Amino acid sequence: MMPAFLNLAGLQKKIELESGAARGWARIAVGSLVGALSVLKFFYLTADFPNWSPWMIDQAKFTDEGWWGGAAVTHALTGHWHIPGDYNPGVALPVWPMLLSAVFHFTGVSVVAARAFNVILSIATLGVVFALVRRYSGSREMPALLAVLLLAASPFAFVFNRLAILETPVIFEFCVLLLVASYASAKRWWPLAAMPLLIATMMLTKTTAALLVPAALWVAWSAMGLKLGGFVRAVVATMVVPAVLVKGYAALVAAMGYGADYRYFFEVNAMPDIAWEQTLATLRDLFENCFWIDRVLYPVGLAILVVTVAWKRGLWRNPLFAAAWMVLGAQAVFIFSRQDDYAPRYFLPMLAPLVWIVVLSFGELMANGRRTAILLMLAMAGSLVANLVMMRQFLTDRDYDFYNAANSIRQIVRSHPEQHALMLGVSGAQISLMTGIPSINDGFSTEDMARKVAQDQPGWYLAWNEIAPEDQAALAPFTLEKVASYPAFDDDTRTELILFKMVRKAAGR
Repeated sequence: MMPAFLNLAGLQKKIELESGAARGWARIAVGSLVGALSVLKFFYLTADFPNWSPWMIDQAKFTDEGWWGGAAVTHALTGHWHIPGDYNPGVALPVWPMLLSAVFHFTGVSVVAARAFNVILSIATLGVVFALVRRYSGSREMPALLAVLLLAASPFAFVFNRLAILETPVIFEFCVLLLVASYASAKRWWPLAAMPLLIATMMLTKTTAALLVPAALWVAWSAMGLKLGGFVRAVVATMVVPAVLVKGYAALVAAMGYGADYRYFFEVNAMPDIAWEQTLATLRDLFENCFWIDRVLYPVGLAILVVTVAWKRGLWRNPLFAAAWMVLGAQAVFIFSRQDDYAPRYFLPMLAPLVWIVVLSFGELMANGRRTAILLMLAMAGSLVANLVMMRQFLTDRDYDFYNAANSIRQIVRSHPEQHALMLGVSGAQISLMTGIPSINDGFSTEDMARKVAQDQPGWYLAWNEIAPEDQAALAPFTLEKVASYPAFDDDTRTELILFKMVRKAAGR
């Protein structure tokens, strides 16, 4: 008869083998679902931003892709990066236009190529997030698997990752930055050398990336044991050297003659004065609009905050957990300071940190509180199901009104060779990205608008709903002949895109 302790050893070995097999199947299942969801992001890239979505007020759907990629479009069409007197945000934010220019070298000007490139970056972010969460989950792999699954299944990320805007590359750069910072030590030089370059790149991708720097400082300092010497090195690597690099870039831009464009960018994007009497209303809106991030995980995250502050404080010793809350806090302060002048995409950098908080809490509960872990697992499952249903809706109920309007505009412009093939309009850069027809902006300009119009002589004017009152003086020398109108989008101020032919009036009229 076999001794009892041998039977127990055999049973334990069997349980370990079965547990290992279960983990293997979990990896396959999660990996397959993440892979399928990633592939779906490439489908229907010409479709419009979903109408009547929770994020319908975001104006990036008809302006930002063209604005931020405008320098790359201009370079592809003319060989120059800069349009004198026009809005040239690429002077202050050169990273994204340079990346797009490399893409356009192979594809030509293409909104599909630009959006596909952002999709690729979003998928690469999943791999970085897996490595990052895995580093801060001890020996547990499940939190990292759940993190990439929740991110891949997020409809919030799905709709904005499929636009060629700046948030997606910044989030990718930030995740890489945190992963690099996690390897910092007094004896390891390469993380401290790489971090300033990554941070400068982030800030030259989008200036608000500065909000994410304190989280990177915390992770780097934690990796160096929270010692005074480590803090000094982390500050130099995350703040001092990046500031010098960005200031050096600004000096170079000014020396090259683009200082006016650089200053103008910060003037038109300056923070508004805070109306403190609206504080309560602004806070209410902020708390309500955080549901844009995730309808289930957001309240779960708030519950985790209360529990970990009042009771289970051990999770705050996890550097990634603390860094995630630093990001959420910094973004919340930024959005509060904008008051009613903000957009849903400003909440996008909060998605990954919220997911980290939830999955790291789940990993801790798996070891020390299994009943609560099951409740958290049910919440994540509810979020996953609800998000997959919304993503399915976005994929099946598609609109192409704006894309079809751009194609129609291209055909009209090309069928009138007597007209100067230059468009004027706030959405002109967006149409340029979709059609390859050059444009200038009627909303932002370093020169007087009337002077710019007289100098550039555009042949076509694009308006939403009606001719903008502020454009009346600049357009006075022209007769505007309505050529076509197109219904588009779900915003009351952007429901009809109108194309006018600009005909110069005879002298004396």
